[in-house]
Amino acid sequence: MKAIGIAILAAGILAGSTGASAAEREQVAFKINTTGVDFTDANSVAAFRRGLEEQIAAVCNPGDRLNADTSPDFKCRNEMANSIEPKIQQLVVNATNKRFAGVE
Repeated sequence: MKAIGIAILAAGILAGSTGASAAEREQVAFKINTTGVDFTDANSVAAFRRGLEEQIAAVCNPGDRLNADTSPDFKCRNEMANSIEPKIQQLVVNATNKRFAGVE
């Protein structure tokens, strides 16, 4: 089975300040490259998800801005992960269906 090489774009999620701050949260987004991921293999999908967790952590907690809050923004991380998960599940289902469609 060929690996599905689709680039999906995570939905823009609001990130930034947390807690009682009234400041607006900034929108963040990043591109996800699925090249080399075998969505019919649970280990490949698990490794893909681990990589996404690292990317999400970096996007949700950028410490390179002036007065940046370097504490983890768990709300941003959860929102980003929850927005991506349905697409991952769809890719798994599509890959599995294609795999079984080719078997006679």
